[in-house]
Amino acid sequence: MLPPDESIHRDMTSVVLPCFNEERRILPTLERVVAFLEGRGRPWEVVVVDDGSSDATAEVVRSRFAAAEPVRVLSHDVNHGKGFAVREGVLASGGDLVLFSDADLSTPIEELTKFEAAAAQGFDLVVASRVIPGARILTRQTMLRRLSGFVFRAFVHRLGLSSLQDTQCGFKLMRRAAVDPILRSVETEGFAFDVELIARCERAGLRVIEVPVEWRDARGSKVRLYPDALRMAADLVRIRRRLARAR
Repeated sequence: MLPPDESIHRDMTSVVLPCFNEERRILPTLERVVAFLEGRGRPWEVVVVDDGSSDATAEVVRSRFAAAEPVRVLSHDVNHGKGFAVREGVLASGGDLVLFSDADLSTPIEELTKFEAAAAQGFDLVVASRVIPGARILTRQTMLRRLSGFVFRAFVHRLGLSSLQDTQCGFKLMRRAAVDPILRSVETEGFAFDVELIARCERAGLRVIEVPVEWRDARGSKVRLYPDALRMAADLVRIRRRLARAR
């Protein structure tokens, strides 16, 4: 457990959006997220992490939200990966509850309400799931991507990394006090970051729950079947080795 920190706002929810070349869709996403958060009448902030984009992602956000203090941009000159961007955004945020979401809002921001309800029940990490009962898929992925997702989940289970059914849905809420120390130990900087975070939380005895969500496939995914799928598989093996050494 972290010691009391005056920089942490106990009643605030932070939303972290990792971005890489999202110039075209980041503003519609932010408009929707900001409208939702403002309408609730509670403290909030949004941290956009521009992870080495070659387009104007950071510039368009700063131009549109220059006067909106709750919206901040962190910029990195080099692309490190989703895991790096999420970790940097979460550590730079100030809310006691922190959501990280894909910039395409495949899972709508409105789902945050039931995730906060789960956190209020004592869950430390709330994970969106597209595959457990209750999930609603409005727009399906291509057959090839669904197959690759099935293989990835099977590999995660085969390696004994997590019992969750969907580690990769890009919408997760964490209670900072519990998860922050775990987050700081996560080494994976790419797309398999979620697996290591969940695996470490489970092994530390934190309360982790999957929540079914509404989800639609958004074209333009940054995950490429090649070479990213191979890199993610290699990362899973490295995660298993790291966790074995940590026992």
